[in-house]
Amino acid sequence: MTRDLGPLTAVVDLAGELIRRPSRAGLDDHAPVLAVLGDWLTARGLPCRRLHDDSRRPVALLVEIAGGRPGPWWALDACVDTAPFGDETAWSFPPTAGDVVDGRLRGRGAADSKLAAALFCHIAAELHGRAGGLRGGLAVLLDADEHTGGFGGARAYLADPDAVRPAGVMIGYPGFDEVVVGGRGLWRAAIAVHGASGHSGSRRAAVGAVSRAA
Repeated sequence: MTRDLGPLTAVVDLAGELIRRPSRAGLDDHAPVLAVLGDWLTARGLPCRRLHDDSRRPVALLVEIAGGRPGPWWALDACVDTAPFGDETAWSFPPTAGDVVDGRLRGRGAADSKLAAALFCHIAAELHGRAGGLRGGLAVLLDADEHTGGFGGARAYLADPDAVRPAGVMIGYPGFDEVVVGGRGLWRAAIAVHGASGHSGSRRAAVGAVSRAA
C-alpha cells in the first residue's frame, strides 16, 4: 500500500515558511510570521482574528471553528515566537533555513513550535470542512508572545469576552510519541520579608530577613 505523503508535505512546507520569518522573542517584529499564518488561513476560508495585549500590540492569531451540535470546546496551542539564535557562527546552517535535509526540518523554531503551528492549521482546515457534523468546537491559538515569559497570547485569549472557554488545551511541544497529560500552570508572586539589619562580624544577635524567610 502506498502512503499518501501529500498532507505531510503541506504541513512541512508551511512550517518552512514560518521558520524563514525570524520571530525571536523581544528582538523581531512578529508581523511577518503572523501574516504568513493569516494569509494561509484566510485563503482556505478559516475564520481567524488577531488578539492584542493591553498596549494594542498583536500577540496571537485565534482560529475558532464551531461545530453544528452542542458540546465542549477544545483548544490547540502552539507558539510562533522563538528563542534567540545565539552565536550564529556556531550554526552549521542558517537559523532561518526552513528546509529539509536528511529527513530533518532545519531552523530555529522548527521544534518549538512552528511545526506544531503548521500542523494545527491543517487540522483546523480539515475540520472546518465538516464542522456541521461535529459537536462543540475547536480553537487554535497561535501565540506570538510565549518565549518572552509574558504569555501575552494566552492571556489575551483567556481575557477575550468573545472567545469560548475551552474544556481543555493541547500544546504542541515536541517530545515523546505519546500524549502527556499535565497541569503545570503558572503562578508568580512577590514576597517581602522584613527583619533587623546587622553584620556577620557583630556580636549582637539579630534575626534578619533571610532567617525569617527560612
